Amino acid sequence: MSEKVIIAGPASQLLAMRTAKELNIEVINCEFKTFPDGETYIRFNVDDDSVLKDKEVIIIQTTGASSSADQNKRIIQLFNMISATKRMNSKKITVVVPYLAYSRQDKVFRPGECMFAQTLLKLIESCGADELYVIDIHAPEALKVLNIPAYNLNPMKYLAEYLKNEIKVKDPVIVSPDKGAIERSTAFAKFFGENTPIEMFSKERDVITGQIKMVGELKVKGKDVIIADDIISSGGTMATAIQLSKKSGAKHIYAVSTHALLIENAIVRILGAGADMIIGTDTIDNPVSMVSMSKLIAENLK
Repeated sequence: MSEKVIIAGPASQLLAMRTAKELNIEVINCEFKTFPDGETYIRFNVDDDSVLKDKEVIIIQTTGASSSADQNKRIIQLFNMISATKRMNSKKITVVVPYLAYSRQDKVFRPGECMFAQTLLKLIESCGADELYVIDIHAPEALKVLNIPAYNLNPMKYLAEYLKNEIKVKDPVIVSPDKGAIERSTAFAKFFGENTPIEMFSKERDVITGQIKMVGELKVKGKDVIIADDIISSGGTMATAIQLSKKSGAKHIYAVSTHALLIENAIVRILGAGADMIIGTDTIDNPVSMVSMSKLIAENLK
């Protein structure tokens, strides 16, 4: 066995295999199940605990919900994997969490709330992680609570390349779904050319009900529109942005997201609003995971 090895978490098996191929290193998979009382069980498929001794171990486990497990189970699996690796006397534990659950709970909006994003990060550190990699975390400043090296990887280049090379999008208009995403949209637009136009909606969200209100008339008539966001959850914001883009005369509309969670009826909601396609990455394993983050992860691990 080489000096480095990847542990493929139950939630990121395909991404782990792709990353291992990029790095040309061995992969260890996991046996996992849920006990009748709801407790999580996980073990590495190894014959001897000494297999990981003095090795640099890379654990890849996303914490997004899926049809087979919710984010809380994924988090507990991650804690178990870090703990087991620590117990087996590995030299270094690198934890790659492509999508970090609870990352939107990084601020207090109402009295009595918890900033659980920071709490979760500290728990990952306390389990024994020596360094952490995340991809396009919702609030990068949350990583400052850690005392270990932490890196937020930027997927925009790979999403843009897919749109240009596979979808053949030319001269698009980048639409920012709200004021908070304008910096992101501006950075994304540069991959299509320095003069790529950016349009923006005005959005308000009720902090109690979560309902959103969006208004705006865009200069997108006859244009290909890309609406890019870090997370698509229920798809409400994205669907409203698509409807307004369609109303403004957009020719084609692409809903692009690093983390396409697509909870409940999000796919129907987004395509029904008028999107031609939903494009996500394999930080979440689902039918729209068209852009792999394996090269991005491998380049940074090297």
